[in-house]
Amino acid sequence: MKKLRWPLIILLIVIIIYQIPAPQADFFALYQHEDQAARQLREFMQRPVKTLTVDGITWHYLAGGQGDKTILFLHGMGGAYNLWWQQIAALQDRYRIITYTLPEEVDNLDKAAAGIRAILDEEKAGKIYLVGTSMGGYIAQYLLSAMPQRIEKAVLSNTFPPNKQIAAANAGKARAVKLMPEILVAQFGARQLQAKLLPAAQGDSLLAAFLPSLPFSKKQFLNRYQVVIDPFFDNPGSYAQRRIQKLIIEADNDPLVEPGLRAKLKARYPDARVYTFHNAGHFPYINQAATYNKVLKTFFASDNPYLAVEKTITDNYAAGRRQADTVLLRQAFAPQAVLYTNTPAGVVTISLADYLDKVVADGPQQLEMRILDGRIAHHIADFRVSFDYPGKRYIDNLVLLPTDRGWRIVNKTFAAVK
Repeated sequence: MKKLRWPLIILLIVIIIYQIPAPQADFFALYQHEDQAARQLREFMQRPVKTLTVDGITWHYLAGGQGDKTILFLHGMGGAYNLWWQQIAALQDRYRIITYTLPEEVDNLDKAAAGIRAILDEEKAGKIYLVGTSMGGYIAQYLLSAMPQRIEKAVLSNTFPPNKQIAAANAGKARAVKLMPEILVAQFGARQLQAKLLPAAQGDSLLAAFLPSLPFSKKQFLNRYQVVIDPFFDNPGSYAQRRIQKLIIEADNDPLVEPGLRAKLKARYPDARVYTFHNAGHFPYINQAATYNKVLKTFFASDNPYLAVEKTITDNYAAGRRQADTVLLRQAFAPQAVLYTNTPAGVVTISLADYLDKVVADGPQQLEMRILDGRIAHHIADFRVSFDYPGKRYIDNLVLLPTDRGWRIVNKTFAAVK
């Protein structure tokens, strides 16, 4: 019996160690300043959090603010809904806000998207703006592919594109973490904070107090890692994604997103605007919140030229043709616009006046219009649209230029395809 006692004691100690939860610090005990950030966080933590069960998984989220547009904030791998308290304080008077904590049961992109869709539906959010950081920026890219019709603008912050590098570089660590007790995993995270994250943020005291206060569990860590390495395949150059205005926010010394991945993200979205923080680390929305908020406000207030061109094509051109309304059509075309088509006799040139006379003669039409593709570069828009009439279909190639009265069609080349 005595020989068995020490092995049993050791086994009991090991079991106890594995049952010890990771500690969670109190931000207000660590942060010694009663400044605006602290006051805003204290107020933020008093807000009621909503719950929604989706496919047996309970989501916790916050919804508030006011405005015609809704911003959805997506946190990173170690974060929670309160990660964005400084951005929400700055934007809530102008926008509706939704932010959530990714449940620890979620271990792939499909589950993440299902919960997000359900929250948006529950809150009756129409078109949205996305702001995602790190893992949240990766989920945001998946949403660009999975539900582009719901997204008007997207901010991809301190994040990475779909890749194989992260999984390959961390495969051994992921296997080791599965065998570790939760408290040891948390200690490794604390070491990374001191060794990499804080030095990159110039030792910021707000960040040093806030990150240890975030909730943590081993299951959460492992499942969120699976989200980060969950591959997906899409076409970021498709019109459905291209029309979504994008902003990439990065830091030139981000310790968690290497330069190669940052370069690949910008190559993936060549039309995106880019804002680069200098020596800000991985969390500029916390330790450089004033600048970060200003960047967001400027981006959200900017016009999306794709939406403006679509308005000209849909509300003026297509509606004018459908109703035989020359007033709308004159709002769609520049006065000097020229139309071209090809016939058995050769290329035919049509003036705007002749085109409008033909529209009036033909009268109102039943038609369906679809934008097939479009690109805007150097203040020139080149769009391809289809017009389906009963028994006949036309394809239009439209060139538009911006004027003091909005985008106008200056050239239309069309052909009948059936």
